Amino acid sequence: MVALAMPVLIVARSTLGTINHTLLTIEALRRRELRVAGVVMVGPPDDENRAAIERHGGASVIAAMPRFDRLTPDRLAAWASTDLDPYGRLLELLR
Repeated sequence: MVALAMPVLIVARSTLGTINHTLLTIEALRRRELRVAGVVMVGPPDDENRAAIERHGGASVIAAMPRFDRLTPDRLAAWASTDLDPYGRLLELLR
């Protein structure tokens, strides 16, 4: 990640324990002077965990991805085309 010097997208579960793990990840990345592009939370929606990560981590949760019973490239692409980064934050970082 350091060699590429690109913003990092964190993928974190949405359930118990995610606040601590995600905040520690954000802190470790920033200590290494890496820019956090945002967080994708995977699992059942949890508005309190999402708000805590955004508030205490200073990072945007750019998507909430459900758990797929069977994850395939087509299902992932279909989800991403409508629900991943609907506000275009990732595209702006890559320009």
